[in-house]
Amino acid sequence: MIKFFRKIRYDLMGENKTGKYLKYAFGEIVLVVIGILIALSINNWNETRKLELKKQELILNLIDDFQENIVQLKPAIVKSDSLSYKMNTFFDNAYLSNLKISIDSLKVLNDGFFRPVYFFPSMVSYDEAKANGNLTILKNKELFKNFLQFQQAYITFRNFQDQGRESFFKGPTWELKKTIGSLSLLRGGKKRNYIKNIDEVSYIKLINLTIATAAFENQYTINRNTYEMLKEMDLISKNIVKSLTELKK
Repeated sequence: MIKFFRKIRYDLMGENKTGKYLKYAFGEIVLVVIGILIALSINNWNETRKLELKKQELILNLIDDFQENIVQLKPAIVKSDSLSYKMNTFFDNAYLSNLKISIDSLKVLNDGFFRPVYFFPSMVSYDEAKANGNLTILKNKELFKNFLQFQQAYITFRNFQDQGRESFFKGPTWELKKTIGSLSLLRGGKKRNYIKNIDEVSYIKLINLTIATAAFENQYTINRNTYEMLKEMDLISKNIVKSLTELKK
């Protein structure tokens, strides 16, 4: 092809047809420019296509992660809500002048104060995309805002968990354990052999100790705050999945 155009150019020069030669040369330049533009367009199209494929893969991975979070949050929310119900029922009955339920029932309810709630989010795809800079290809400010909100809610959730752990080992719950010897005296369930059951009068005295009520109130507050964060993470996860689904092609 190059030889063909070169022959035409030489023939025009040999025939001294300068005007025609200039027109031909100009046309040849135009063709070269068009060829370059076409090549660039094809290259840009390929790059855009590769970027879109990467974007869609990231979207699918993120959807999987946050759908898994929704699945894992459900039992955590149910457990936290159940613990709150136990605690509230304990408060409603334990301090009545005339008990309407048995001591054994109170012990079962009291067990709710000392049960932690766990949740570990699935963030592998998000963390990976954030580390390598691929999150930017999503180009969705609302989505970025939701990601940040989820992280903040999880950090707050972990802080409440840490408070519960701290209370158990050196806070109000720890002080209660030191005072009465073992939390098993207050709770239902299986006990170690050396721990004996106590009568109704002794139990009422235990739960009315200032350190006991302080420990109960502290654990109740921690659980309620934990519940709120779990609910918030669930809502944010659903919003993220919805936004990602709208971006999916």
